[in-house]
Amino acid sequence: MRTNIVFAITLFFISSCSTLAFWSDDSEEETSEPVKLTKIQNQYPIDIEWRRSFDGANDLGSFVPSFYSGEMIVADPGGNLLSINPNNGKTNWDMNLKRDLSAGTASGFGKIIVSDTNGFVIAIDSVTKETLWEKNIGGEVLSNGVISASLVLLKNSVGELVALDSATGEQKWSFRSQLPALTVRGTGEPIIENGTVFSTFDNGRMGAFQLDTGYFLWDGPISFVEGTSELENLIDADSAPVIAQQLIFATNYQGRLTAFDIAQKRPVWNAEASSFHSPIIGNNMLMVIQDDGSILSFSMTNLSPSWSSEEYLRRELSNGSMLNNLMLVGDLEGYVHIINPLTGITLGRKKVSGNPIMRIVSFRNLAYAIDQESNIVAVSF
Repeated sequence: MRTNIVFAITLFFISSCSTLAFWSDDSEEETSEPVKLTKIQNQYPIDIEWRRSFDGANDLGSFVPSFYSGEMIVADPGGNLLSINPNNGKTNWDMNLKRDLSAGTASGFGKIIVSDTNGFVIAIDSVTKETLWEKNIGGEVLSNGVISASLVLLKNSVGELVALDSATGEQKWSFRSQLPALTVRGTGEPIIENGTVFSTFDNGRMGAFQLDTGYFLWDGPISFVEGTSELENLIDADSAPVIAQQLIFATNYQGRLTAFDIAQKRPVWNAEASSFHSPIIGNNMLMVIQDDGSILSFSMTNLSPSWSSEEYLRRELSNGSMLNNLMLVGDLEGYVHIINPLTGITLGRKKVSGNPIMRIVSFRNLAYAIDQESNIVAVSF
């Protein structure tokens, strides 16, 4: 999750889960402006296919649509839930849940999952649109859930990974990590691979759990605490890990990009990095978008460093998403940039919104930029 933290820290959680705001005095304020965009050769002109506006602010970028049976399932902070044709943006169906929502949707196995600001998880039948069950999991959910054939997995704001029975909502198992004194507001969703759940936590570690039982299999550090103050020791992992071959990659803030070997159940490689976003893998390259807007890349062949870029310093970049073997990323001025993952060179650019782009997701032949005001813009190139 992107949060603008470089002397301008805004929202944190303390271990009791109450929010804590920080303000810097004038002598400590970050005065550096975002790097100005340089002119590029626009080799890949970006076309806007459609745009839709939704209800409520998306300040954390936690409202991410899901895709199910060829439909885009969208939720917004105002409680609207819609199915949209991802090709033209037209509504298939819509409903209002009459509650304030805290994150986007998960969909699959005949269900749609959303979460509200009071910690309730709501399961909706994807065909009848009836509410199947509701369950309070003891903390606000700030990322999409994940659905398997039998379970719904979510992470809440108190550092707990919770598995609910997909048919009844009954809690089947949970795991609570030890929260540090200060954490960045936001969580990354877990992932499922071959019957194992992998999840990052606010203490800068990644854990592996047996899907059906929650049995703890192993964990390891993405990075270690190295500072002397609580602020220096913020090493939250607020993004989902990414699997490639036998390795699983995870990042954290003020920490590292770390590769864990799934068979060996331990970290086997790392590089210094600080990121709120999941690593991006494409064209046999591994990339990480850092919190300061710089981008690092590594060859997936041997994990050796490749190119790096400071072209977008302090431009509050969104996550990256691959489309047509190229990486897309958004920025604070509403631009979408197309970057060659082999060279780091920007090949295309277009301003698609007047608001910061918070997330980008790709589906089939289109990418979707979600901005801070819950607008969705579908683009192609």
